[in-house]
Amino acid sequence: MTNPSSKGERIKALRLSLKKSQEEFGAPFDMTKAGVSAWETEKTQVGELLAYALEAAWGASRHWLLTGEGSMWADVSIRPLSPMENTFLDRPLIIGAASCGPGGEIHDPGPEASRYSLRRDFASRILTRCGGGKEEDLFYLLCRGESMRPTIQDKEIVLLNAAMSIRMNPKNNGIYLVRRNPEDPEVRVKRLRIDMTLGHLVLASDNRSFPPITIPLEGVPLQQLILGRVVWVGRYLLDTDPPEEDW
Repeated sequence: MTNPSSKGERIKALRLSLKKSQEEFGAPFDMTKAGVSAWETEKTQVGELLAYALEAAWGASRHWLLTGEGSMWADVSIRPLSPMENTFLDRPLIIGAASCGPGGEIHDPGPEASRYSLRRDFASRILTRCGGGKEEDLFYLLCRGESMRPTIQDKEIVLLNAAMSIRMNPKNNGIYLVRRNPEDPEVRVKRLRIDMTLGHLVLASDNRSFPPITIPLEGVPLQQLILGRVVWVGRYLLDTDPPEEDW
């Protein structure tokens, strides 16, 4: 709908932009389909109180709703989260080393990347269980190859915690995204163990037909080699680390 001229038409335009049915659009207000229809046809008065409610729930600009002037959307930096945003967290999918910086940090690949949702309460539990991090430290990762079978299958998507605290304090036998050196264009998912006696980082595969990889640590900060910990792959990985004697 182009330049809707009435308040009701603007409410309908907002709902259609959100791709919501009348039932879904009215749900945050306990409003029925008939009630939303009454807003859109202005059988119910559309005033400032409703405009405030729509801004809080769906991020619409109340000024636009009331006058038709400016953008449909409120300033995203100050608007409250919608009910859907409060419930679900949207995180990007990274593939290989394309999103990894020279210091080991992982960058959001941007709006063109595939993104997946997870519940915010689930993300909070994961971050708590693995020892820290923020929502923005979580990334989905597409794994390739057979080296981590049977734990992780080829082309399986896992969830990665790339928090600095996780990278600087790795847990022996945990599964991490790593690289051989800071300039290595290839990243790999491996079980990790630090041999402090020899000053080595040992990378092992769950598929034992792949030999371990030993990386000297002298002069290289851990966080430049360890890019994040794999914490979930359709199931928690935090309680499945093998005992030390299996190495």
